[in-house]
Amino acid sequence: MQITMEQIKKEANLLGFPIVGVIKAYYFEDLKDRLESYRDEGYEFLFNNADIEEKCNPFLTMEDCKAIIVLGLPYYKEMPEDVMEVWEQAPLKGRLARTAWGEDYHRVFHGKMESLGNFLTKNNPKISYQSYVDTGPLVDRYLASKADLGFYGYNNLLYHQKYGSYVFYGYMLLNQEVFGPKKLSDSGSADLCENCQRCMKACPGQAIEKPYRLNASRCVSGVLQKKGIMPDRDKERIGSQLYGCDVCQEVCPYNEGIACSMESSFIPTSPPAFPDLTELLALSNKEFKEIYGHNASAWRGNRILKRNALIVMGNSKEPKAIPYIRPFLTDTREDLKDAAQWAMMKIEGK
Repeated sequence: MQITMEQIKKEANLLGFPIVGVIKAYYFEDLKDRLESYRDEGYEFLFNNADIEEKCNPFLTMEDCKAIIVLGLPYYKEMPEDVMEVWEQAPLKGRLARTAWGEDYHRVFHGKMESLGNFLTKNNPKISYQSYVDTGPLVDRYLASKADLGFYGYNNLLYHQKYGSYVFYGYMLLNQEVFGPKKLSDSGSADLCENCQRCMKACPGQAIEKPYRLNASRCVSGVLQKKGIMPDRDKERIGSQLYGCDVCQEVCPYNEGIACSMESSFIPTSPPAFPDLTELLALSNKEFKEIYGHNASAWRGNRILKRNALIVMGNSKEPKAIPYIRPFLTDTREDLKDAAQWAMMKIEGK
């Protein structure tokens, strides 16, 4: 039985994916040129270890791949005014980027993709698939652009017409062709930013060094996830960010008036969008897993978030933070000790 684009889109919508596209499997020559240029200019890739060939060749992942389903899950949620008031009045709170609001999006996304996979195999037992979100060998945003689901901004994020850049993307490789998929699109490469540069000017790490060129070593989101002692220049840049950063998205005019996500899993509850830093520093590993274990911010572990919390306290310059920082001044873990000493210096001015 031939699977159709219409069937896939209908079922994906029912599962909570409002953004759906399908493309035929090809070797992505234009992506290879782009990534090689990116690498030759000295820009690095963080956390994704797949080499350029793996990123461009879907047949290395699935030898008999015929089609790729591209799925988008919006995650933008409005923050209630009363919550914002609490945040503004509480200096000992950090801030989670929207990617870490609610349940870990990897879990949410994979659960929905498995349901879609079950639907496909039930209707056609000969179908096999592989599903990925965020950490797969291929470049999910590139696939979404080829499926005509959005265009690239200067910050290298993909912008959807209705949901802006606040969209998680994933994909499913299929061993069968899909009736009715669009041909590969080039619309994602169109320059619709028109020399705006708001994201470039607002970036706290000045990581967007030129249009479509992101220096990952300066990006606050990446800096906050690196292990070890954080360089002093980066400590200043993170401000109140505990995990992730939304600045380049918040200033973008294409994100004004976008639709909110209908996914209830992304409502921030425990942990809240603005975690209490004093509570975070006091958590045992067991308590951390209970509160943060289902959240995207937990993937790098308790230790990194505690290091970040100490630095955020230093940036607050709030004397009330001193009793919570002091126990870490002699910590045997050098990254926490360094963060605590730096925070005390910022608060006490010596």
